[in-house]
Amino acid sequence: KQWYQRRVRGLGLYSRDIDITDGDNVRGFAAAAGVADSEALLEFSRGPEARQQLIDNTTEALESKCFGAPWYLVTNPATGRREKFFGHDRVEMLGWVIGKEYKGHNPPQV
Repeated sequence: KQWYQRRVRGLGLYSRDIDITDGDNVRGFAAAAGVADSEALLEFSRGPEARQQLIDNTTEALESKCFGAPWYLVTNPATGRREKFFGHDRVEMLGWVIGKEYKGHNPPQV
């Protein structure tokens, strides 16, 4: 999931005016992000499991007093404490909390 989010962000999903409800756009982003079966992804996104995940994520966001997007809610592995972050400019701090080095929105491909 994380590699996909990095790739999609790097493709401009959040910075260009692209209709993410259009199947062709979803297929294009999925292919560019290296998703092997974009049709399966699209089918999943329209199904009950994805809908329930959206409901669960929205509930968690409201309970955590989310006030904008992107909103990150992560568990600090050292303390077990839930940490909240708002905005792309906070991703580096999120990395510190989870003990991972942040290499930028478009890290070099290995």
